[in-house]
Amino acid sequence: MALSHTGFFLLRSPLFPVNRYRDVFQGSLQELADRNPLFIYALYIASKDLLKELERYLSDPDAFQQKKTEKLRKSLYKYWVRACTRSTPYGLFAGCITGTVAASTQMQLHPVEQSRQFVRLDMDYFTKICNHVQQLPAVSEALRYSPNNSIYKTGDKYRYAEYTIVSNRRKYLLTSVEDSVFIEKIIRETRRGLTIQEIVQLILSEDDTIEAEEAAAFVKELIHSQILISDIEPKITGTDNLEALISRLSSIEDAATLRDGLVALQQLFEQQDYDRSRLADIHHTCDTAFPIEAPKDLLQIDLFKTAPVCTISEGVINGILEKVNKLTALIHGFPKGNSEMSGFITRFREQYESQEMPLDLVLDGETGIGYGAGIENTVHAPFVEDVATGGGSENNTITWSPMMQLCLEKYEQFLKNGGSSVELTDEELTKLGDPASLQLAPSSYLFGAVLASSAAAADNGDYTFMLQSVGGPSAANLLGRFCSGDPVLAEKVKAALEAEATAHPDVILAEVVHFPEARAANVLIRPALREYEIPYIGIASAPEDYQLPISDLMVSVRNNEVVLRSKRLNKIVVPRLSSAHNYSFNSLPVYKFLCDLQHQGRTTHLSWDWGVLAQRSHLPRVTYGNIIVCREAWTISTKDVEKAGEDEAAQLAFFNQYRQQHGMPEKVLLSEADNELLLDLTQPAAIQLLLDQAKKGGVKLKEFLFEENQGIVTDEQQQTYAHEILVPLTSGVPADKPLVRMPPRTMVELPQRTFAPGSEWLYVKIYCGYRIAEELLAGYFAEHLPLWQEDGLFEQFFFLRYGDPQPHIRMRFLNREHPGNNDELLHRIETAMAPYIRMGQVQKIQCDTYVREIERYGAVTIPLCEQLFHADSMAVLGTISMLEGAEGETYRWKLAMRATDMLLDDFGLSLKERKDLLASLREGFTSEFGGAKLLHKPLNDKYRKYQQEILSFMNADNDAANEIEEAIALYRQRSADSVPVAAKIRELCGDTGRYPDLIASHIHMFLNRIFVAKQRKHEMVLYHFLEKYYLSQLAMVAQEK
Repeated sequence: MALSHTGFFLLRSPLFPVNRYRDVFQGSLQELADRNPLFIYALYIASKDLLKELERYLSDPDAFQQKKTEKLRKSLYKYWVRACTRSTPYGLFAGCITGTVAASTQMQLHPVEQSRQFVRLDMDYFTKICNHVQQLPAVSEALRYSPNNSIYKTGDKYRYAEYTIVSNRRKYLLTSVEDSVFIEKIIRETRRGLTIQEIVQLILSEDDTIEAEEAAAFVKELIHSQILISDIEPKITGTDNLEALISRLSSIEDAATLRDGLVALQQLFEQQDYDRSRLADIHHTCDTAFPIEAPKDLLQIDLFKTAPVCTISEGVINGILEKVNKLTALIHGFPKGNSEMSGFITRFREQYESQEMPLDLVLDGETGIGYGAGIENTVHAPFVEDVATGGGSENNTITWSPMMQLCLEKYEQFLKNGGSSVELTDEELTKLGDPASLQLAPSSYLFGAVLASSAAAADNGDYTFMLQSVGGPSAANLLGRFCSGDPVLAEKVKAALEAEATAHPDVILAEVVHFPEARAANVLIRPALREYEIPYIGIASAPEDYQLPISDLMVSVRNNEVVLRSKRLNKIVVPRLSSAHNYSFNSLPVYKFLCDLQHQGRTTHLSWDWGVLAQRSHLPRVTYGNIIVCREAWTISTKDVEKAGEDEAAQLAFFNQYRQQHGMPEKVLLSEADNELLLDLTQPAAIQLLLDQAKKGGVKLKEFLFEENQGIVTDEQQQTYAHEILVPLTSGVPADKPLVRMPPRTMVELPQRTFAPGSEWLYVKIYCGYRIAEELLAGYFAEHLPLWQEDGLFEQFFFLRYGDPQPHIRMRFLNREHPGNNDELLHRIETAMAPYIRMGQVQKIQCDTYVREIERYGAVTIPLCEQLFHADSMAVLGTISMLEGAEGETYRWKLAMRATDMLLDDFGLSLKERKDLLASLREGFTSEFGGAKLLHKPLNDKYRKYQQEILSFMNADNDAANEIEEAIALYRQRSADSVPVAAKIRELCGDTGRYPDLIASHIHMFLNRIFVAKQRKHEMVLYHFLEKYYLSQLAMVAQEK
């Protein structure tokens, strides 16, 4: 069915009219500040530091050097121009208003001073207040505590997500706690919330030999460990958090002072003046009421504009949708599916086949199959946690889709015919596919702007619509965050979502409620918009009967689609996230899975994407009738502006000529991701901003389409405003249709020499999570393998850790003389693993065919390499058996660095050869993780931080002081076994150039063995460290000479 509107829309517009952007070029900064107190007020909220700098300048302009003054002007330019031309809400620089679809278009705004401010505390700061409050003894005893809603049982342990604070941000990790009669009872009985003393009584009733003080300490440890969560934890949906906290503290007598401070804040928030003294009062109240340092971004403020009437003509909306419905044919041209969900479906079938399984167990990266990159992100790897990297290079394949082919054809048409635009034809759209055959999302939104000389002209059909996108899978995606401050909008959104739910009575559309790191919560907070909620590390606002905890959800794969079912209600559940939160970035597997699942089987996005052509110097506007599908754009490289000159006159002349050559208008938008800044290229200040950006690596420019003196959105002085409209849509199609996905790619191994089960090589795979693998290797195998070797049960052994497609250990045993020993080895392993299998901690044990990597290790040298693998594996097992807790992780990377150096010594490399090899390896890994530009400084800073410790650990004279003599003894034994073998390998390699490659492979395998997870990231950091270390050693040698 075709897309249709739901009767309302959201209008977004900047603080000031379009033509006011010129004010920043006219007069002095003093005049700009004096004439625009509202802008100064908005600046106080957005950038207090910039405002202080402006005030310092205004108090003594002569004290500012020209360079410093220009820097100030550029910063003010960005904020001022944004306040006049950019409609995206940000503090008070833009606002919104709810409108309705009616017979005619009327959008005349009241003066901005009549707008309404919706003020709340930054969620990071508010969370710290809540943490402070619940730690006060009198308050903590009165609060009620419930289980962490991520908790679930696997084997003899409970697993749950716990957060730590890393660089002032929440970092979630999966944590486990041993099951006991007390833990089980507490988790069961606290589901409706109990006080600390009530939980203490639970423990005492179970065992009367326990002292009350001991039980209370145990309960407080459960709270500290986040197994139990208090009832003042900030909420993502429902009642205003500040109001809820005030209400909760009202019954706690000893919290009166805190409550008074919160009430004072609430009263200040409700005032609607634009006086900076009120903001100062808010800061003062926070400073005096709470012993917590207030952040720079203390407040989150949304601006809601007012108007006598705010409507858009139904004729205009329907005219736009008539074209947009035909444009949905473009969706046929894009690649289909979600690779991570496809991979999940494949892994699910492999492990569970047609079973229906508990969702929490399936998404556990240790006992299940996990989801996406989040599997590794739940493993604690403190040494590399603070190293920011690019996305890596796991899949750089470009798919040449039908849409990409259409883009190429339209670009070639543009090159051939010239001009500034290309027109899509009905024939081209029909060629892509029939829009009627698309499985559109049942709910979505239209996002764009109506360009016309006036509202009346638009109603007469004389308009152009600038299409930004059609998105989904819900109309609420971009509306949710504004609903808390606009009750009218909230009611209309609820009505639209209720209509969607009513149309699909056999499916539960449930809101995902999740609290990520606190700053992200600022855009996630919204009212309770749906009847049902899925809480996951977030407090649900729905009544208990309408909550679907993760423990209630079952998952299966049927007809190549994921099916989620509520055990309690026996209904299919379709998750929804009524927020624009970028959940794909660094999210927990459960949250990302639920959010990805909302897109299953439905097309949710329509926009134009030039793909590989996006960086062309000039791209045309793309139109379809009166719809602008994509704006005209230009790319300016650093090289393009080399001849711009340094003085204003030369730069102005240069850009006048450049614009004429490239058909560029005077006003363009500097575009970076979803940020756009108006540049008037007749003004030196704008040109300088453009040059600054271009010199950093090129810029993307887009055409600016709003007129300064005419448009459909005006004020009482008939000044024109830029704008965006968000129109909720419905497709009227079923919400529960399956999605047919492309199968994932399979990896094809090169031809190798093989050893099948029953041969001299026993190849065993133990499928388990990263932590269980470490527990098995450092415990059972580190203890028993040396004994088995002494008993003559194997001649050689080596192991590797693998995370693809599922985490597992690969173990290989050689019994050339007595192959029958392999049966005994397998029996012992199976017997030892049986308890782990019963508890679900080991999924399966599998015997497989060992395929030697002859191409990598050489047909002649691979038997020798296997000897090195054996010596290395035994040394690593001995090492990791000594490592415990956080201190053990610190020793792990330092020992890895030292042992890598010893391995290079075993291979006979000189200091310079080591430096050259590590430089080569470092360069390759740096490129994989985002490039030297991104990583050079943080890695150098990290090396400087640990430099003295590294120098100490790399010096054998300090082994006793560093308490690593026992560990180093293992690697000395490795050296004794490896040196003659390495010499033989070097002899066989001759001058073929393979020797350094083999050494690199052995280093890689060693680091794979010693680190629990994220091995390649660890490799990158250690290669950088070793290169820096070798450079310093070479410098010392040169100095001595």
